[in-house]
Amino acid sequence: MKKNFNTYLVALILMSLFLGCTSSPKKETNFYDLEVEKFSSSVKLLLTDLEFLKKEILKVNANKPSVQRILIEADDKWMEEDLKKASSALERGLRIAKDESALYLRLAHLRLEQGLIKESSAFAERGLLNKNASSWELLLLKIYSAQK
Repeated sequence: MKKNFNTYLVALILMSLFLGCTSSPKKETNFYDLEVEKFSSSVKLLLTDLEFLKKEILKVNANKPSVQRILIEADDKWMEEDLKKASSALERGLRIAKDESALYLRLAHLRLEQGLIKESSAFAERGLLNKNASSWELLLLKIYSAQK
């Protein structure tokens, strides 16, 4: 009886070790499907603090040097509150590279500052299609795309 118990105990330990070592496939977060409503209320408050959002967006750089130069030019105009020239520079950047989420982020925020909420949301939604966007860029774009 004791031998039977030891056999069961060894089998149970081996089985628990085996089952404990198997791993489930790693699930990657799909930031394209995130809903802003499912975030905490503090994230929703980001839209009420446009100055904070602007500072965060200004930290986002482009992947291509030619587009980065355009971003710097647009940011300078933006800081001078010349929204029209900043917007023109960013739109020029889009003609060069449609896959730069930094351009879409800035345009979404500029349109929001101009009171053009639908355009802001449209730029953000287009930016969400970029596969090279970072998680932070995707989160910010998702916040802007929720505005309708």
